[in-house]
Amino acid sequence: MVMEQYFKNIRQKIGHDEIIMPGVAGVLFDETRQKVLLEQRGDGEIGWSLVGGMQNIDESAMTSLIREFKEEAGIDVQIKALIGIDTNFHHVFPSGDKAQIPMTLFEVEQIGGQLKADGDETLSLSYVPLSDHPKMYNTQHQLAIDQMIKQAPYGWYF
Repeated sequence: MVMEQYFKNIRQKIGHDEIIMPGVAGVLFDETRQKVLLEQRGDGEIGWSLVGGMQNIDESAMTSLIREFKEEAGIDVQIKALIGIDTNFHHVFPSGDKAQIPMTLFEVEQIGGQLKADGDETLSLSYVPLSDHPKMYNTQHQLAIDQMIKQAPYGWYF
């Protein structure tokens, strides 16, 4: 994870103590709606995830997600729908930093750009069948995939 200056400043003051860090993630289906875009993480985490990241100060959840897709996947997206919100996930980063990450999950659609991993936070990108996805890097992203597999109605909250 490329830590934004806001979080760096907080970390300088409190060290590894747990903080709340709002997260965003996006579900981008292929044309069949049977596959979703996943990214192989290159930020020290092991596994795959939905495209997403942390909401920066002065950004909405939507603008954060649009920025993350451009930075990590090289594409322009627009928000189609709110899928759900998960508010009680706790994570320890490879650095030892701890955070509770309420994640807002959106469905997005591509409106421009060319799909290309940034080579830093994202090692590779792939449309993966929901039923045969690789190991997700954390339980929060796995929950999102599970909800898609179950075709859970939009608007789930945990």
